[in-house]
This record gives sequence, structure tokens and C-alpha cells, in this order.
Amino acid sequence: MFLLLQQMMETQRAQAEASQRQSEASHRQIEMLRQSMENSHQLALAAVERVAPGTVQGPTGQQPYQQQSRPGTVLDFRKMSSRDFTGTEGILYADDWLENVQRSMELAELPRALWVSAAASRFFDIVLTWYRTDPRASVRGLTWKNFRRLFKEKFFPDVALTALEGQFVGLVQGNSSVDEYAAEFFRLSRFTPDMIQDEGQKARKFRRGLIHAVRTRTSGRRDATFDQILMDVQIAEEDFGLKPKRSGDTMGASSSAGPAKRPHIQ
Repeated sequence: MFLLLQQMMETQRAQAEASQRQSEASHRQIEMLRQSMENSHQLALAAVERVAPGTVQGPTGQQPYQQQSRPGTVLDFRKMSSRDFTGTEGILYADDWLENVQRSMELAELPRALWVSAAASRFFDIVLTWYRTDPRASVRGLTWKNFRRLFKEKFFPDVALTALEGQFVGLVQGNSSVDEYAAEFFRLSRFTPDMIQDEGQKARKFRRGLIHAVRTRTSGRRDATFDQILMDVQIAEEDFGLKPKRSGDTMGASSSAGPAKRPHIQ
């Protein structure tokens, strides 16, 4: 009886040891499978990164894998900004050019220490001569803020600014569409910040220049913002059929229609 009991205990112990060994083997297989899957995942990420750099995403719930980004170069900037400046184009072009250049340098992530030299790489003729000969502009280490100030002093003459202010004061819609009037309003208002110091002044100035037929749509909205007034009069123009037709329109426009008219300056 004792021997039988001893044999049963040894059998149970052997079965327990075998079960433990099987469990340990299963754990090792699971760990090997996990490592294999992780390695495959990393290889897949590396392959995608070679094909499309910067597009690799991290595991669910984690941040994307970060790449070491390099600073932008002047070549990167020149790929984004193809507009040159000679100094003869006038104040409106000069202002557009300056803003376009700054926006391109920001998008190119160009270090600010290179901004002035990058902008100057687009200079020709008169402006290039000014940049090379004016000691204030050619000084080493010139900041972008000071460069903008010097650039505007040279190419935004007072007489031109005064003329633009006069155009803005006398601007009315005339025979142009609401959108054309709004575009000219924006174009000239950049040079007259003192005349529209807040949203209310901006809205009132725009409203006064509208033709009567569309201005009446805003009569009950004295405190409306500029954007609200613009939306109202655009709708009114469509409702009243007042939008000028162009030769390219397909809604029954006459083939003899003339070119687009600019807003009137009184």
C-alpha cells in the first residue's frame, strides 16, 4: 500500500514538472514571437521611411516617430519664392514682394540670420545697387526688422503713400462688383492703418463706398463686423442680379462685354 502511494506521488510530481516545463516553453515561444513581430515592425517602418521620409507613424496612442530635421537653406527659399525685385515696379509690387519673401523664408524654415542675404539674392538693378552701396543696408549682421524698415524708407516714398491714402479715402464701388470693390479696399487699406484702427471703422468705411442698392441690405446692422457686412452685400448683389457680367461668364453673358472695371476713385 505504501509503495503504491509513493508511486502515485512520484507520478504526480513528474506530471507537474512536465507541465511546468511545457509552460516555460510556451512563454519562450510567445516572447520569441513578440520579438519577431517587433523586429518586423521596425523593418517595415524603416522601409516606409526610405520611400517617404517623415511619414512614419508611431504605435497606436503614441506620438509619430520624430526625424532629425535640418535647417532650411537659401536654395530651399529660392525654390519657394521665384519673384525678383528691381526697384522699379512700384510700391504695391514692393509690398507684395516683401511679404511673399518673408512668408517663403518662414515656410523654408530658414534661419533668421540668413533672411537678409536670402532676400537680397532676389535683387537686381536699382535695388541691388542700393543694397550694395548703402552702408546701413550692407552692414554685416543686419536684422530682418531693420532691413524691412530701411527697405520701406527707400521704396515706399512719402509721395506714393500719400497718393494711396487719397485713393483709399475716395474709394467707392462704382461699376465694379462687390468682390472687386473688396479686393481694392484690402489692397489700399494696407497703407492706411490709421484710418481703420478697429473693426468698426473698417466696416463703416467699406459700407459708405457701396452702391445704394446693396448698401440698403446693411441698414439694420450698424454694429456688424466687416466680414458680416461683406457677406450681406455679396448675397444682396446675387439676389438683385447686380453682379457685372464678364465675357467669360456662361450665364447668358454677351460676347461683347468689356473688361472688368476697377472700383471708382472719387
